[in-house]
Amino acid sequence: MAISFLIPLTIALAAAYTRYQTQEEMVAVFATIIALINLVLSFVLAPWMVQGLILVGSFLGLRYFCYRHSCQNGTRLR
Repeated sequence: MAISFLIPLTIALAAAYTRYQTQEEMVAVFATIIALINLVLSFVLAPWMVQGLILVGSFLGLRYFCYRHSCQNGTRLR
């Protein structure tokens, strides 16, 4: 299994940490952009099994969120 997807994931986590620890607005904006780009790149480079686990985890997380917040099919999230 190729682990090259861990490099952009690590960069994304470091950028997210920087974003929440900084007081400067411009640094926070750039850190957010870097984190998002690297998260997408990490997902693209990840093996299909990891992508599948992320997909299943997303569906389970959405189901839990809707259970906790009483989401209905026609109701918008506020």
